[in-house]
Amino acid sequence: MRRLLFILMCLCLVSPLLAENVLVNPGFETGDTTGWGARFGVGSVEAITENPSPHSGTYCGRDYGRTSNWNGIWQSQNMREVTELAVVYPVSVYVRTNTAEGVTVAMTMQYEPEAGTVYDQIANTTADDSGWVLLEGEYEMLDNDSTTATFYIETTGGTGSDTAEIYVDDAAFGSNDKADGKPYDPVVGPDPLETGFPGTPVDTGGQVWKIFDIVLGWKAGIDPNEIYAVNPNIVKHNIYLQTDLPADPNFFYIGSVDQVSLVDPNQSFALADADPAVVLEQGTTYQWQVEQVILDPNGVAYPDGDPDNIWGSIWSFTTANAVPSITSITDHMLLDSNGDTSFTIATTASADNFRWYKVVGEVDSDDNGETDDVEIDGTTDGGIYSDFETKTLVVTGAAADGSQDALIYAKAFNGVPGAEGSEPSEPSAARWFWAPNLKSYYSFESVTNDGNDVTPDSVSGYGMVLLSNDTGEDVPSLEPNVPSAPGIVGNGNSLLFDNPRIGDPNSADAQYGQVFAPWAAGYKDLTISAWIYNKGGSNWNRILDYGNNTNNYTFLCVNPGSVNNAVRFAVKVTGTEQTVTTAAGALPVNEWTYVSATLTESTARIYINGELAATSTTLTNNPVNYGTTVNNWLGRSQWGGGDGYFNGLLDELKIYNYARTSVDVGQDYLADTQEEYVCNLEVYDLENYDTNENCLLDLPDFASMAARWLEDDRIYPLP
Repeated sequence: MRRLLFILMCLCLVSPLLAENVLVNPGFETGDTTGWGARFGVGSVEAITENPSPHSGTYCGRDYGRTSNWNGIWQSQNMREVTELAVVYPVSVYVRTNTAEGVTVAMTMQYEPEAGTVYDQIANTTADDSGWVLLEGEYEMLDNDSTTATFYIETTGGTGSDTAEIYVDDAAFGSNDKADGKPYDPVVGPDPLETGFPGTPVDTGGQVWKIFDIVLGWKAGIDPNEIYAVNPNIVKHNIYLQTDLPADPNFFYIGSVDQVSLVDPNQSFALADADPAVVLEQGTTYQWQVEQVILDPNGVAYPDGDPDNIWGSIWSFTTANAVPSITSITDHMLLDSNGDTSFTIATTASADNFRWYKVVGEVDSDDNGETDDVEIDGTTDGGIYSDFETKTLVVTGAAADGSQDALIYAKAFNGVPGAEGSEPSEPSAARWFWAPNLKSYYSFESVTNDGNDVTPDSVSGYGMVLLSNDTGEDVPSLEPNVPSAPGIVGNGNSLLFDNPRIGDPNSADAQYGQVFAPWAAGYKDLTISAWIYNKGGSNWNRILDYGNNTNNYTFLCVNPGSVNNAVRFAVKVTGTEQTVTTAAGALPVNEWTYVSATLTESTARIYINGELAATSTTLTNNPVNYGTTVNNWLGRSQWGGGDGYFNGLLDELKIYNYARTSVDVGQDYLADTQEEYVCNLEVYDLENYDTNENCLLDLPDFASMAARWLEDDRIYPLP
């Protein structure tokens, strides 16, 4: 017979301050950011349910758009008002980041005494994107004249730590299940696809889905005397669960587990082992609690449900949904030399039918009212698709000229699509496949004028409109009376951006170009190349900046910050900017220079006059990840007047949807010049042997070595 659990208070003999968690909304389970904010107002904080899945419950916190280590997430309350001096508080939070490499995440308290701001770090740990990490420590509030104290979480070091997204969940200050001797570290499974929603939906007939296989896991309370791993007074664990949701929200006793080991704290209980077995609803959030039955002072166990037993925190989980879900899809792909590629989705267990779609305009949805996407079959685009009703879509023999490039996505169904009871998933993320090609080419040899000045793109037709962001009407102009980019047959003109007073949109010098094409540079891999005549200008002098705003863009600029005449290539996605930058002086003033920037996988490179000048292997952002763009600008920054408008000339601008190799870039430069060779600095290893630095071991190098033949710099012992 099941016993109804009425919520009882645990009469543990601990300080009242330590018996409760003083943080507001510690697990973001309000579904919003109540109690939390972005430190110094930089970046944003939101409550999320996935990507990543919460550590526990339905929500966790995401802090993004940070620009410095100290831009973190903090409690909006004054911690002085909820704490006391001379009390040691257990403090903990589960954290992770969006970085592949580990960064240091710290909990810190900030005070404002008269003598100046004090930052007192509580604890730190290393976190990355592989999973949740427990950051924990103990803290005693400082006794100073500050009337305020602020608790916050920040990063303090590691590659990309200043812009890394911080995820937080289950924060505690003054209460810690483990430190308080309660059951701790809840785990609910199975969750084979790591969706954060455990359980396997089973069709019990007529598309009625139930969950049978949930297993609850936790760890037994620790020994307060620190002799054993487990409190030796624990006799057994009683488990209580809201088994009758959604009709009945009460907790019911479903079973118990004896505590048999003082060394191993791990415990688990399968709902199938309950009497009767517990069957749960799909897509439902359940709460559960563990009661640790302990011995009284006479060595006799307290009765079940007694308030003197140790009652754990109330935990929650949400079961898997029978409505299928697509949990991942292959990334955007370049076709191979045969025009082949494939895409594969992973789904929740209830999915057993699959369909693929080609996007026309935008992905069809109720929000945008579109219904024109094409369901892929054996005749779509000349029959290049196969296996289009499976988890893997195969593309074979797509056109090398890019005419069959497509944006595709999938849906999963539990049952035959259209049949009664069959439910579709939400669409997967949309993915491009491209034939590797030159996608835009601006030779700047002509301008058409039909109400706008437009310089044509001879590849994709993305004509560039020439504009001005000031009170005048001066726009970039073709300039034949200066040296054009050298060595190019038929090249007589270049595009002049006459912006000597850079960065002031109210001046008469804010010339730029704009491309009105939503996917103008929205590729996974990328090459941007151009001949550039730098006339000098202010910092952050934009050559090219394609994006939507200050949180999503791809740019190429000169004078990044205070690094004079350096070149920087950057990609920013959802507030996280990643860059590669040359040394100062790489783009000289009043001299034509050939510049190429490439991006492939996580590697970005900048080439100057055909030779490698800078490399970064941590540029994981891809322009395609922020989707379509509206501010595709030459000579102008997403950041407005704070950054410089380009001052100089551009010629032979090309954009590719793949990364040109070092050999490709070198040969591109040589084709435009009369130079004999360039050095492949990506593989250069001749070092001191190449005495004349011509990237070749030749006779002068041998002569230099022969001139010192048999010389030595030895030291011999005294005779």
